[in-house]
Amino acid sequence: MPRTEEAFQHIRDESKQHILDTAAEVFAKKGLANTKISDLAEAAGVSQGLLYRYFTDKDDVFVALLERAVNGINAIAQTCIQRTGTPIEKLHWLTEQVLQGMSEGPVYMQLIAQAMALSGRAQATIWRMETVVTILRELISEGQTAGEVAKRDPDQLVILYLGCLYGLAAGRSFNIPWLNEHFPVADAVIQILKS
Repeated sequence: MPRTEEAFQHIRDESKQHILDTAAEVFAKKGLANTKISDLAEAAGVSQGLLYRYFTDKDDVFVALLERAVNGINAIAQTCIQRTGTPIEKLHWLTEQVLQGMSEGPVYMQLIAQAMALSGRAQATIWRMETVVTILRELISEGQTAGEVAKRDPDQLVILYLGCLYGLAAGRSFNIPWLNEHFPVADAVIQILKS
């Protein structure tokens, strides 16, 4: 029996996701500038021609990975804001999710860090994380009103919080045994916001 269009689409989707999964590791190890299309194709075990069927160039692959990361982070932030609980409980849950993501997929933080130094589509994709900043600012302000968060400039607290997470992600990506052994839990990270 011949395959249906849905079956072919499923195969194409799986192939594209496989390319992205393997490309994340390549970009994390080699960086965008040092990665070639041939590196991405080899890592995925596909021909360069097949890779070009899904992506126009290596920058297109990189941006697709950033979109995956940003969409994931924004989805977690949206879920966080809809949860029940106090602002600090929501921030704690969000922090747990981010730390878990660092453990399960540390390469994405490396990709985001690389993208911050770029311009064009990569940078525009990263700026879509403004949703996370807005939600953090809202939760911090609500936490200040509730007396759960330090009475400081909310924007500075957002920067401090994100800087802490970014530093942890960078450290995690180097796979340093000492850091991995003593990697902070959400309670420790949240302490930087408390009064």
